[in-house]
Amino acid sequence: MANFAVHRPSPKESGVVLITSLIFLVILTLIVLAVLRSGSLEERMAANARNRQLALQAAEAVVREGEDWLLARTAGPLAAVPFSPFVASAFTAACTKGLCGYAPGKWKEIDWSSAEVTRTFALKSSTLDASLVASQPAYIVEVVKAPGKIYGPKATMPCQRPLYRVTGRGVGQDGSEVFVQTIVRALPPDNC
Repeated sequence: MANFAVHRPSPKESGVVLITSLIFLVILTLIVLAVLRSGSLEERMAANARNRQLALQAAEAVVREGEDWLLARTAGPLAAVPFSPFVASAFTAACTKGLCGYAPGKWKEIDWSSAEVTRTFALKSSTLDASLVASQPAYIVEVVKAPGKIYGPKATMPCQRPLYRVTGRGVGQDGSEVFVQTIVRALPPDNC
Protein backbone atom coordinates (compact mmCIF):
# COMPACT_ATOMS: atom_id res chain seq x y z
CA MET A 1 0.00 0.00 0.00
CA ALA A 2 1.05 3.46 -0.82
CA ASN A 3 1.48 6.08 1.72
CA PHE A 4 -0.47 9.22 0.99
CA ALA A 5 0.04 12.34 2.94
CA VAL A 6 -3.07 14.28 3.69
CA HIS A 7 -2.61 18.01 3.63
CA ARG A 8 -4.35 19.64 6.45
CA PRO A 9 -4.59 23.42 6.62
CA SER A 10 -2.59 24.89 9.37
CA PRO A 11 -4.52 26.68 12.01
CA LYS A 12 -2.69 29.90 11.06
CA GLU A 13 -4.46 30.26 7.61
CA SER A 14 -7.48 32.56 7.99
CA GLY A 15 -8.76 33.27 4.43
CA VAL A 16 -6.47 36.19 3.49
CA VAL A 17 -6.77 35.31 -0.20
CA LEU A 18 -10.55 35.58 -0.01
CA ILE A 19 -10.44 38.99 1.67
CA THR A 20 -7.80 40.23 -0.80
CA SER A 21 -9.83 39.10 -3.81
CA LEU A 22 -13.00 40.73 -2.43
CA ILE A 23 -11.17 44.05 -1.96
CA PHE A 24 -9.78 43.76 -5.49
CA LEU A 25 -13.31 43.15 -6.89
CA VAL A 26 -14.71 46.16 -5.02
CA ILE A 27 -11.93 48.40 -6.37
CA LEU A 28 -12.45 47.05 -9.88
CA THR A 29 -16.22 47.71 -9.61
CA LEU A 30 -15.59 51.29 -8.50
CA ILE A 31 -13.25 51.88 -11.45
CA VAL A 32 -15.82 50.51 -13.92
CA LEU A 33 -18.58 52.70 -12.43
CA ALA A 34 -16.34 55.78 -12.66
CA VAL A 35 -15.60 55.06 -16.34
CA LEU A 36 -19.31 54.59 -17.11
CA ARG A 37 -20.23 57.82 -15.34
CA SER A 38 -17.48 59.69 -17.17
CA GLY A 39 -18.67 58.32 -20.52
CA SER A 40 -22.27 59.40 -19.96
CA LEU A 41 -21.13 62.84 -18.79
CA GLU A 42 -19.02 63.27 -21.92
CA GLU A 43 -21.98 62.20 -24.05
CA ARG A 44 -24.20 64.85 -22.41
CA MET A 45 -21.48 67.46 -22.87
CA ALA A 46 -21.20 66.60 -26.57
CA ALA A 47 -24.99 66.82 -27.00
CA ASN A 48 -25.04 70.24 -25.28
CA ALA A 49 -22.20 71.48 -27.49
CA ARG A 50 -24.03 70.25 -30.60
CA ASN A 51 -27.29 71.97 -29.56
CA ARG A 52 -25.44 75.20 -28.84
CA GLN A 53 -23.70 75.07 -32.23
CA LEU A 54 -27.01 74.48 -34.03
CA ALA A 55 -28.54 77.44 -32.19
CA LEU A 56 -25.52 79.59 -33.07
CA GLN A 57 -25.68 78.64 -36.74
CA ALA A 58 -29.43 79.33 -36.84
CA ALA A 59 -28.94 82.76 -35.26
CA GLU A 60 -26.11 83.61 -37.66
CA ALA A 61 -28.17 82.54 -40.67
CA VAL A 62 -31.11 84.74 -39.75
CA VAL A 63 -28.82 87.71 -38.94
CA ARG A 64 -27.24 87.37 -42.39
CA GLU A 65 -30.68 87.67 -43.94
CA GLY A 66 -31.35 90.85 -41.96
CA GLU A 67 -28.01 92.25 -43.08
CA ASP A 68 -28.79 91.39 -46.70
CA TRP A 69 -32.04 93.37 -46.57
CA LEU A 70 -30.31 96.36 -44.98
CA LEU A 71 -27.52 96.30 -47.53
CA ALA A 72 -29.88 95.90 -50.49
CA ARG A 73 -30.28 98.91 -52.71
CA THR A 74 -33.63 100.24 -53.82
CA ALA A 75 -33.04 99.10 -57.39
CA GLY A 76 -31.45 96.05 -58.89
CA PRO A 77 -31.79 92.34 -58.08
CA LEU A 78 -32.71 92.94 -54.43
CA ALA A 79 -35.27 95.65 -55.11
CA ALA A 80 -38.16 93.65 -53.62
CA VAL A 81 -36.98 93.99 -50.02
CA PRO A 82 -39.46 93.32 -47.19
CA PHE A 83 -38.62 96.66 -45.55
CA SER A 84 -36.72 99.79 -46.43
CA PRO A 85 -34.10 101.11 -44.04
CA PHE A 86 -34.92 104.61 -45.27
CA VAL A 87 -38.55 104.69 -44.10
CA ALA A 88 -38.18 105.95 -40.53
CA SER A 89 -41.87 105.45 -39.70
CA ALA A 90 -41.49 101.66 -40.13
CA PHE A 91 -39.24 101.53 -37.04
CA THR A 92 -41.48 101.82 -33.96
CA ALA A 93 -40.99 101.67 -30.20
CA ALA A 94 -43.21 98.57 -30.11
CA CYS A 95 -40.92 96.74 -32.58
CA THR A 96 -43.73 96.11 -35.02
CA LYS A 97 -42.72 93.30 -37.40
CA GLY A 98 -39.23 93.25 -35.90
CA LEU A 99 -38.38 96.86 -36.78
CA CYS A 100 -37.49 98.74 -33.60
CA GLY A 101 -36.98 102.44 -33.15
CA TYR A 102 -34.06 103.74 -31.13
CA ALA A 103 -34.23 102.02 -27.73
CA PRO A 104 -30.90 100.71 -26.40
CA GLY A 105 -31.14 97.11 -25.22
CA LYS A 106 -34.61 96.53 -26.69
CA TRP A 107 -33.52 93.03 -27.77
CA LYS A 108 -33.32 92.03 -24.08
CA GLU A 109 -36.93 93.00 -23.37
CA ILE A 110 -38.97 91.70 -26.30
CA ASP A 111 -40.89 88.42 -26.50
CA TRP A 112 -38.81 86.43 -28.96
CA SER A 113 -41.56 83.87 -29.48
CA SER A 114 -43.95 86.51 -30.84
CA ALA A 115 -44.20 86.83 -34.62
CA GLU A 116 -45.61 90.35 -34.11
CA VAL A 117 -42.33 91.78 -32.81
CA THR A 118 -39.75 89.61 -34.59
CA ARG A 119 -38.85 88.66 -38.13
CA THR A 120 -37.85 85.26 -39.47
CA PHE A 121 -36.69 83.97 -42.83
CA ALA A 122 -38.53 85.78 -45.65
CA LEU A 123 -38.45 82.74 -47.93
CA LYS A 124 -40.17 79.55 -46.80
CA SER A 125 -37.39 77.55 -48.44
CA SER A 126 -34.96 79.13 -45.98
CA THR A 127 -36.61 77.69 -42.86
CA LEU A 128 -34.57 75.23 -40.85
CA ASP A 129 -35.43 71.60 -40.31
CA ALA A 130 -37.64 71.47 -37.20
CA SER A 131 -35.75 68.43 -35.91
CA LEU A 132 -32.56 70.50 -35.63
CA VAL A 133 -33.87 73.45 -33.61
CA ALA A 134 -36.60 73.97 -31.01
CA SER A 135 -38.04 76.93 -32.93
CA GLN A 136 -37.27 78.88 -36.08
CA PRO A 137 -34.64 81.58 -35.55
CA ALA A 138 -35.85 85.16 -35.37
CA TYR A 139 -34.28 88.58 -35.64
CA ILE A 140 -35.01 92.23 -35.03
CA VAL A 141 -33.55 95.38 -36.54
CA GLU A 142 -32.94 98.29 -34.15
CA VAL A 143 -32.10 101.85 -35.08
CA VAL A 144 -28.75 102.77 -33.56
CA LYS A 145 -28.31 106.09 -35.34
CA ALA A 146 -31.13 107.76 -37.20
CA PRO A 147 -30.62 108.60 -40.85
CA GLY A 148 -28.48 111.68 -41.31
CA LYS A 149 -27.56 113.60 -44.41
CA ILE A 150 -24.29 112.77 -46.07
CA TYR A 151 -23.81 114.53 -49.36
CA GLY A 152 -22.94 112.29 -52.24
CA PRO A 153 -21.30 112.93 -55.59
CA LYS A 154 -24.15 115.19 -56.59
CA ALA A 155 -23.83 118.14 -54.22
CA THR A 156 -27.57 118.72 -54.17
CA MET A 157 -28.51 115.10 -53.36
CA PRO A 158 -28.32 114.17 -49.66
CA CYS A 159 -27.53 110.53 -48.99
CA GLN A 160 -28.98 108.88 -45.92
CA ARG A 161 -26.77 106.31 -44.22
CA PRO A 162 -28.56 105.10 -41.09
CA LEU A 163 -26.89 102.72 -38.63
CA TYR A 164 -28.72 99.60 -37.42
CA ARG A 165 -28.16 96.72 -35.02
CA VAL A 166 -29.41 93.34 -36.21
CA THR A 167 -29.95 90.86 -33.37
CA GLY A 168 -30.70 87.23 -34.13
CA ARG A 169 -31.82 84.51 -31.73
CA GLY A 170 -31.41 80.79 -32.26
CA VAL A 171 -32.75 78.04 -29.99
CA GLY A 172 -31.23 74.56 -29.83
CA GLN A 173 -33.17 71.33 -29.28
CA ASP A 174 -32.54 71.48 -25.56
CA GLY A 175 -33.77 75.07 -25.27
CA SER A 176 -30.32 76.68 -25.25
CA GLU A 177 -30.49 80.23 -26.60
CA VAL A 178 -27.82 81.98 -28.60
CA PHE A 179 -27.92 85.64 -29.57
CA VAL A 180 -25.84 87.10 -32.39
CA GLN A 181 -25.58 90.83 -33.05
CA THR A 182 -24.08 92.87 -35.81
CA ILE A 183 -24.02 96.56 -36.66
CA VAL A 184 -24.88 97.53 -40.22
CA ARG A 185 -24.72 100.85 -41.99
CA ALA A 186 -27.33 100.80 -44.72
CA LEU A 187 -26.15 101.63 -48.22
CA PRO A 188 -27.45 104.82 -49.76
CA PRO A 189 -30.02 104.54 -52.54
CA ASP A 190 -28.77 104.09 -56.10
CA ASN A 191 -29.71 107.63 -57.07
CA CYS A 192 -27.35 109.08 -54.45
